[in-house]
Amino acid sequence: MFNPQSHRPEQSPRVLVFRQALAAAFKSLRQSMPAAPAALTGLLAASESGSWSRPGCREALTEVRARLFQIPGRDAEAQAWWEESLVGAVFAARVAKRSQAAVSVCFAGALFYRAGEALALKILARVELEYRMKLDSASRREWCATHSAELAERLLRTWNLPGPVAMPAGDLNAASADSKAVYFGRLLAVEFLQPELCVPGALDHASADLGFNAGLAAEVRKEDVRTLLRAID
Repeated sequence: MFNPQSHRPEQSPRVLVFRQALAAAFKSLRQSMPAAPAALTGLLAASESGSWSRPGCREALTEVRARLFQIPGRDAEAQAWWEESLVGAVFAARVAKRSQAAVSVCFAGALFYRAGEALALKILARVELEYRMKLDSASRREWCATHSAELAERLLRTWNLPGPVAMPAGDLNAASADSKAVYFGRLLAVEFLQPELCVPGALDHASADLGFNAGLAAEVRKEDVRTLLRAID
């Protein structure tokens, strides 16, 4: 529809007011992050064993979803990000357990990989609903990309979470064990959620390129993430 970052002279007063509201909403949220779920520490501990039925785990995941990934007006995007984050986190934890990476760090790295984007989208959606205006896809992506890094950093600090796990760049063999686990967990999540996008055998080749043992992908695919998704839905 329009780009609120633009300073073109032809912008209408209504668009300018919308831009000002976005800036004010961003300033407000970055100074007041949502409170961390009470059972978040227990959830990270449970990721070590994969015991998602432990008391408080599903409640913590439900709270994470509610605070980050429930976004009225942008429901489809938020739902897709939530499923990708949860499935990727469970798979990343499984990969980490089999590859000497830090399990809880990899679980958190995948679960909160889109946290900054989700918070940015939450701000945007609230102002869109208030002003009955909606950004086009390109403008939405730009808004989220511009503000997501700062929001993610503040959230991780407020929630006392491990720092973000960088994705591999360039030489995969040079990447850290945590980076490889989160990266592969996210690839497995895409395969699970959108199999039509994946070339048969591509993930097995990716597994080999990352230096994982043969058969790791098949082992991780056995994880029953569908039941967990339904339980948090």
